[in-house]
Amino acid sequence: MKCESRKETQVSLALPVVSATSLRPALPDGVEPKGSRAPHSGMGWKRATVLGVIQLLMIVHVVQWLWSGTTIKPIEPSESMETVKDGVITVGAIFFAVALLSTALLGRWFCGWGCHVVMLQDFCGYLMKKIGIRPKLFRSRLLLWLPLALAVYMFLWPIAYRFGIAPFTRPELQWPGFTMQLTTSDFWSTFPGLVMGVPFLLVCGFLTVYLLGAKGYCTYACPYGGFFAPLDELAPVRIRVTDACSGCGHCTAVCTSNVRVHEEVRDYRMVVDQGCMKCLDCVSACPENALFVGIGKPAFLAQRAKDAPVRPSRFDLTWNEELVLAAIAVGVFFAMRGTIGVPLLFASGIAVCATYLAWLVYHTMTARDARLHRMQLKSAGRVQPAGFGVIAVTTVALGGLAYVGVLNAAIALADFSRDKITTPPGVVFSGTKVAPDAPVARLAERARLLYTFALPAPDGFGVRGPWTRNIEGSLIWVSSVLGDYAAAEARVDAMISRDGLDEATAAARARVMRGDGRLEDALRFSESSWRANPEWGGLREELVTWLLEDGQREQAVAIAREAVAKDPNDLTAMRRLSLVLVDSDFNEEVEEGLALVERTLVIAPGNPFAMRARASAMRKLGRFVEAERMLREAMELSPNTWQLHQELGEMLMAGDRAREAAPILKRAGELRLQSLQNAGR
Repeated sequence: MKCESRKETQVSLALPVVSATSLRPALPDGVEPKGSRAPHSGMGWKRATVLGVIQLLMIVHVVQWLWSGTTIKPIEPSESMETVKDGVITVGAIFFAVALLSTALLGRWFCGWGCHVVMLQDFCGYLMKKIGIRPKLFRSRLLLWLPLALAVYMFLWPIAYRFGIAPFTRPELQWPGFTMQLTTSDFWSTFPGLVMGVPFLLVCGFLTVYLLGAKGYCTYACPYGGFFAPLDELAPVRIRVTDACSGCGHCTAVCTSNVRVHEEVRDYRMVVDQGCMKCLDCVSACPENALFVGIGKPAFLAQRAKDAPVRPSRFDLTWNEELVLAAIAVGVFFAMRGTIGVPLLFASGIAVCATYLAWLVYHTMTARDARLHRMQLKSAGRVQPAGFGVIAVTTVALGGLAYVGVLNAAIALADFSRDKITTPPGVVFSGTKVAPDAPVARLAERARLLYTFALPAPDGFGVRGPWTRNIEGSLIWVSSVLGDYAAAEARVDAMISRDGLDEATAAARARVMRGDGRLEDALRFSESSWRANPEWGGLREELVTWLLEDGQREQAVAIAREAVAKDPNDLTAMRRLSLVLVDSDFNEEVEEGLALVERTLVIAPGNPFAMRARASAMRKLGRFVEAERMLREAMELSPNTWQLHQELGEMLMAGDRAREAAPILKRAGELRLQSLQNAGR
């Protein structure tokens, strides 16, 4: 094969010389840096130190609880949910109120200087920059409203439901009034475990930054930011500018909150963006010292300079894309909420990440070129291997989320049918085997079908987790309602075989045995289980109740006495024994029961039911004046308890005081009817 030689021509190229000082972070479009100093924030290490100290204090708080067993409740804004739902004022609620008030005065400072999720996001951004990747903000119009929607759902919806809807649908759900609870012995009860906690930190602290940009979780998923951001509009304390500003853009280059600082101060003479978290990076980086924190007009009164140039739209989505992605975000969020689901804050992070991935796949399929940081997903119309990888990962992820959503929907529908079953447990487990009527049977059968679907294979199509026992417990109940006690007992035995016997499964097995008509077997099983585990107070209480119902009073008294002897400080055991003794026909036992009731009232004063028991004992012993006074005091504490009215009315009738008794007995009847109606809803 003949080869032809080619004459090589040498070409001389003049290349520019780049100085080391010109290697600086990318500045805003159209902005030239001033001076030789690269944009650099002097606040980063200070803020990192503050955030680190806060994390250390959190660890100290946990250690103190583990050491002493009691501590103040978590200083966490989510604790405010207990306040809006049940009127319980917690340390977290007080802290959140202070944070909101201070935001209205100082601006959105708490996010930048006090939030551990912000610390993780900043750390992720720092690591990404170390490997040459700059977090790029995903710009969406509608997703910006998601934090406010979540804040309303988390904090305002419970109030609207209780006062605007519950009075018509659940009148028994009355507002209990405000109480204060500042300490706890179960510090971790409102926090997720490691199974949820670690993925939450990884997704909301790191993945959101990688996909959505610096402060991605704050921008699109944090419900607290849903309140902090609008309150920032009211703050008179803001980052402002002097005439020394040269528009160099250093401020925007160092901002990790995605704020176009150089444009804001040019157009408004201050930063008005609600995303500003007062990190003060821009102030420290300004080479002219033109930026400062000062008091003046709040953002909502700011007027844009008349000669300010028109800002081009920087959103990444069309309105059609916005609407579709907003629907995906809402769908994924609610798919993650439920029995098989995740905490609200984690669900919001998953929702926005899944939404971005859905858009990225769409963008990869429709655009000529597409990238994700350094990965070229599509080039010149051809999908690259990285693009196929992203499409595959996203497809699997969205499929998994849809699967969880289907399971949650099945459980929610099953719960809805189960909750409409009005048959009392006392009837289902009485041993009389009363067949349910047709509507109840349909509800129970539908619930059983849906619960079975949600079970892990081989019974259903779900996955095993902490929720599995709840599903199995509901299955035991609806199977018992249907009269299928054999299936219910088989389910209990499977739980015991898998997880071992505990109080809940022991009680469930005893109830099913009793419902199946095996009364003596149920009593023997309950008694032997309790004797082997004396700390199972709930099972003991049920055993004593059954013995009394079956006319075995002596055995019931013996077990109640034994329980008090085992633990003289067990308030529940003391109350049970006192009630059994007060109900006796022998004055000696009544007097013993009265002394025990008075002892419980010393330990836990103001209990209306204990006061009723005390009044009943006094009445039996002929101390009518004291009994009446005690009942009236109990009625003041619990005015809607029909049993108290009934007891007082009957006592007045027995004392030939019919005129006084009549309105009290009438009120007792009204309250009892209302109680029955509420129970049937």
